[in-house]
Order: sequence, then C-alpha cells, then structure tokens
Amino acid sequence: MPSDLGFAGSVPYVYDTLLVPLMFLDYAEDVALAVAATAPDEVLETAAGTGVVTRALHRALPSARITATDLSPAMLDRAAHHLPASESVTWAPADAHDLPFDDDSFDALVCQFGVMFLDRPRAHAEARRVLRPGGRLVLAAWGRLEDNEAALGVQEALEALLPDDPPLFLRRVPFGYTDVGVIRAELEDAGLTDVDVRVVAHRNRPASAHDIALAHCQGTPVANILAERQLDAEQVTEDMARLLRERWGDEPVSGPITAHLVTATA
Repeated sequence: MPSDLGFAGSVPYVYDTLLVPLMFLDYAEDVALAVAATAPDEVLETAAGTGVVTRALHRALPSARITATDLSPAMLDRAAHHLPASESVTWAPADAHDLPFDDDSFDALVCQFGVMFLDRPRAHAEARRVLRPGGRLVLAAWGRLEDNEAALGVQEALEALLPDDPPLFLRRVPFGYTDVGVIRAELEDAGLTDVDVRVVAHRNRPASAHDIALAHCQGTPVANILAERQLDAEQVTEDMARLLRERWGDEPVSGPITAHLVTATA
C-alpha cells in the first residue's frame, strides 16, 4: 500500500478523536438511514475505520447483524473501544478487494469515505459478489475540495508551507473521486443497477484552527508523508495552525462540507 494511503501508528487515535467529530458524524447518520431504508438483516461494512458508521448502523438497525471490516487492525481496535463486539456486531480485518465471505451473503454493504482509497473496479465487483440479489450498496465519497472549506484551507496551507513539493494527498485521494458520471459508470460496469448519486451538504462541527491542522497533519496519511520527508509533524501542525488563524480568525470554524451519497442495487 502506498504510504499516503495507510492509517497506522498514532494516526488512528488522532483520526478518531479529532477528524471524525469534525467531519464524519452527520454523514454517518445519513448513511445509516440509507442502509436502514431496506431493513436488512445482514450488513457488511468495508473500510469501517474507527466505527462511526457502525455505531450509527447499530442504532438504526438494532436487530441486524453487522460485520464491520477494515484493512487496518489499529483502526478496528479503536472502533471496538467504542462498541465492543457482540452477537450483533463483529469486527474483522478484511481487504475490500478480496472479501473473505461467500457469494450472496449480505443484504446490504456500506462504505463511508473509504471508496476513494480503493481499486474501485475490484472493490465494486467484490461488493456485487457478496450482496444477495436485490441487496443494497451504500457509499459516501467527499465532494470537491473547493466545496469543503476546512480541507481546502489545509491543502492551501500545505501548498504555502511546502511550495516546492506540496503533499497532494487531499486533492488526489479523499477529494479526488467527485465525477458523478464516473461513479455511476463504475458501479454499472460492476453489474449494479438503480444507481442514485446525490449531493449532501453539512457544516463541519466547530473546531479551532489548531485542531483542524492537527486532525489533518497527524490524523490522516499526510502524517506518513511528513514522516517520510523527515519533517516534524508537530512543527508543521503549528505552522499550519498559524496560517489557518490568519485565514479564519481565532473563533472556532464551522464551514461547508459536501459529499456524494450513493445507492445502488445488486
């Protein structure tokens, strides 16, 4: 896996304590409602991270059996800290490109803000394989970077601080899968039907410039890039926080965030 795609070391902790509350909570509820609309009994989650969607699914579907998977055991350890395994919820390391489940095993498959990291033709084919006929696929992917104020500020601060070779992870991966035509075509090529893509807008939860900088510099794979370049992540965080305060002021920031909510049928 390329270094700028990995969540390891201290990244899962910072991701869970800062980035998830900043940007993910409202979308977790949106995704859970989209899954619950078909009242599935067996739900598979891929790229579950630290379990923000899993918890929302468990609240929305208390009688469903949820299998939540991620490639990173460290992320799943954090997830289980919030919601211990039970008869209803199973945590399992798994690769979304090569799922260790039989054909036609699940009524629904959900992936929030993980699809951008995947080899999508392989992952969509696997999703189609493990879904029962008529099963529902629900995905969420961030919208354009320009429509996500906090992340845009972080990216432009990185470009100002490292002008010769700015890390492009944010532009390339989490905010790089925004073409609705491409999203639709990739799902249909995998044999999925009734593809629906809609834009969902929220505002990030209020956070200081320092916490926004810390969340992105030490709670995403940007941390891996800084480490590879032998840059001090704490110093980059402080320098970025200064630029973000100059941009937004000292008050907590709550700016627009947008994502695509995608549903399809197997």
